[in-house]
Amino acid sequence: MFKKFLGVASSALLLGFVACSDDNPSVPFAEPNAGESSSSVETAPGSSGTADDASSSSVAGVSSSSANAPVDPAACLWNGKKGESVVNTGFGLSAESGAGYWYSYDDSDDGGLSHIVWDADCPNDGTDCMQYIVDHCGGLCGKMYVKKGTAREANVGVAFNVAGFENPGESVEVPKSVDISDWGGICVTFASSLNLFMKLGVDENTEVIVELGQSDDLVEECFTWNDFDYDDAENPIPGAEAAKKVRNIKFGKRSGESMIGPFKIVSIGKYVAGGSCKVVASNPNSSSSMPSSSGDCVSPESVSEMWNGFAAPLTTVETGLDNGTETSGYWFSFGDDMSGVGSVKLPQPLGIEYTTGDEIYDYCMGVCGELEFSKEGYLGVGFHVAGIVDPSEGNSPAAKANISSWGGLCVTYASDTDLEVILAYTQEGGFGNLSRMPKMTLPKSIELKTACADWDNFMTVFSEVSTTFMTSILFAVQGEANAKSRINIRGLGKYSEKTNFCSTGEDPFVSGKKGLVIK
Repeated sequence: MFKKFLGVASSALLLGFVACSDDNPSVPFAEPNAGESSSSVETAPGSSGTADDASSSSVAGVSSSSANAPVDPAACLWNGKKGESVVNTGFGLSAESGAGYWYSYDDSDDGGLSHIVWDADCPNDGTDCMQYIVDHCGGLCGKMYVKKGTAREANVGVAFNVAGFENPGESVEVPKSVDISDWGGICVTFASSLNLFMKLGVDENTEVIVELGQSDDLVEECFTWNDFDYDDAENPIPGAEAAKKVRNIKFGKRSGESMIGPFKIVSIGKYVAGGSCKVVASNPNSSSSMPSSSGDCVSPESVSEMWNGFAAPLTTVETGLDNGTETSGYWFSFGDDMSGVGSVKLPQPLGIEYTTGDEIYDYCMGVCGELEFSKEGYLGVGFHVAGIVDPSEGNSPAAKANISSWGGLCVTYASDTDLEVILAYTQEGGFGNLSRMPKMTLPKSIELKTACADWDNFMTVFSEVSTTFMTSILFAVQGEANAKSRINIRGLGKYSEKTNFCSTGEDPFVSGKKGLVIK
């Protein structure tokens, strides 16, 4: 009746390139290293840097309509709409020096888990990946996954070195510092569901910053050097002074909260009050994937601390309630009795069934499969909260645990049919009485969806739900004979009052490995 998933979960599959730290820029952008660590980033004075940051900074904004009528086209340094892949900073376009070449950076050196997933998946055939991305979307386009991990603050974005490196090719490359004060400032055309910033990097410990804000549509914003404020109280420097010794220019997001958001950057230019580049206004992604302008959406990962198929390779659900046998949290599949309700089919690569848990998790970044019903009943997957009583016994009963302190559950899932989350209290004898156990119903969704519910939302035939002596958490579908349903449990966490969860836009039933689907 129980089929245990063996092995450990694999790392989340990125749908493009993995963003690298400043010390190790992403290969698609440039061969040379960026040369600086993102650990120098501090919170801007007067700003928390969180998801609630407002975009109200001292900006000299230019609407998308005025951006279509530039005053001085010669001031445009980079226009992705024209297929340009390198920013013409005026300090030489040399792949060896790295001047003007884009790269991505993240917080991995500080223990963070932030990264960028690009909208274009570059072929691994020697293709110029920077050019490939620009050709795909007329600029830089993708999603920022903001997650601080063990870092003090999440930090992720894209950047370019203005004049390249002092010592290109050496093991530790040092960016050149140059005077760009004659630019007067910077214009940037962008769109983003997250509140982004722009920074001038002066050295490893000094940056000045201006808030770009958030815009669902492409808009050109222009800033003078006086609009930039220093980003570190220990190294105060006016924006105009910083412009005389700039190493790099960054565009990114930092936050103490986890979140996901699409972004697009299509042009960079010297300061011109009416705009410096001619661009066409368009949305960086479809409207269905862009959160409302009322605020940044919340990453489902932020409520998936017990089971997170998005990022970390997992062995078990981290319940924190293991009884000492180290058997808690292992996933299993089940039918509600032994009389042939049906089976749980694991993902099949080209007709060959997976047989180990690590391959399953690697396949769909979660616990996924297809439920095939031979007759009416329940099928699904689940795990024991505290483990089993005695692992040395072949049919040892499940141990009981008190889960009341969780307050409820948050689940990130996808299912072809309504999915029931069941709190099982039986220790042995199977799950033949699921209809009498406390449960709540998650509505069917073929896209990944996150829902949080406290214990009061779990219904039972009894007068009230007791979470004091539970053995297992089950995710079950009630089906009829010959019915089929696909499921994927991507994330699981304790109850949270968070809402407005981000949509990933991915198909939860298609593997990151090309050609593989849940049949």
